[in-house]
Amino acid sequence: MKVLKIILLIIVLVFAGFAIWMATLDGKYEVNRTVTINATPTQVYDVVSDLSTWPKWGVWFDKDSTMTTQFNDQTKGLGAFYTWEGTDGKGRLEIIEDDPGKHLKTQIDFEGMGSSNGNWVFEPGDGGTSVTWGMTGEMPFFFRFMAKSMDEYVGTDFEAGLNNLKEMVEAMAPATNPAYEFSEETMSSMDIYYTHNEVPISEISGEMFGKSYAAISSYLAADAANMTGAPMAIYYSWDESNDLTVMDIAMPCTSEKPGNDVVIKGKSYEGPVLKTTHYGAYEKTGDAHMAMEEYMKANGYEMNGPAMEVYITDPATQPD
Repeated sequence: MKVLKIILLIIVLVFAGFAIWMATLDGKYEVNRTVTINATPTQVYDVVSDLSTWPKWGVWFDKDSTMTTQFNDQTKGLGAFYTWEGTDGKGRLEIIEDDPGKHLKTQIDFEGMGSSNGNWVFEPGDGGTSVTWGMTGEMPFFFRFMAKSMDEYVGTDFEAGLNNLKEMVEAMAPATNPAYEFSEETMSSMDIYYTHNEVPISEISGEMFGKSYAAISSYLAADAANMTGAPMAIYYSWDESNDLTVMDIAMPCTSEKPGNDVVIKGKSYEGPVLKTTHYGAYEKTGDAHMAMEEYMKANGYEMNGPAMEVYITDPATQPD
């Protein structure tokens, strides 16, 4: 009986010593890994914020062949979540903060092991987007000794996952068309003469532009020689679903003529603009607009005016 008491005392002392040791440790941990992906922040965010893509690039799904995953009906954005169960336990991951194209935060609940937060940051930079994937949390009291090893243990998986994500995103679409470089400028207002058009997008053609420029030149007569810039088109709306655009076909020109029922005198937009230059066939100018939209999303810009095209060369004489 005395031996049993001694054994129990030893166990109590060992346990007490272990508890005292645990009390001296900091159970908090933080893990961060970063990779540069040749894509815009929006393109990377669109993949990461869709939880249904995680099994395609996340390494944990391949490590446990017994793992089963159940996705909620909503797989993307704030409130999306999935649950998992496997050899190492089960848990739940949910998107709890969502700033499209910039930041994402998740809450990860490990059954019996507490919870942690995952953090994603998407920042535009040289060579594409700097993507940082991090995780913060605190180990349960009797598991505090594991906190220091979390960076090594989880960090390796983060690195592998980010590399898989990089490969996947870059294979989906190029980050930016190398033909396009962007500059932020301030545009001064100009006197313009223009025709206003509400036409089906499918009917836009060089002939339509030619008729408008001919009408403007005919009205201006000798003053047409006083052009202060290249011909342009000003798009106020572009509705592909209804095959309709509202646009002005314009020439910047100085003249005292007031305009008539067909040719209108006005002023061009004045203020900050985002500018790029398109080289190639006119039919491919949509690529420039799409590249510009991605650039704006990546940098948090919003349009506050019409889209403008300025024609430096004449497609009739220099089609490419």
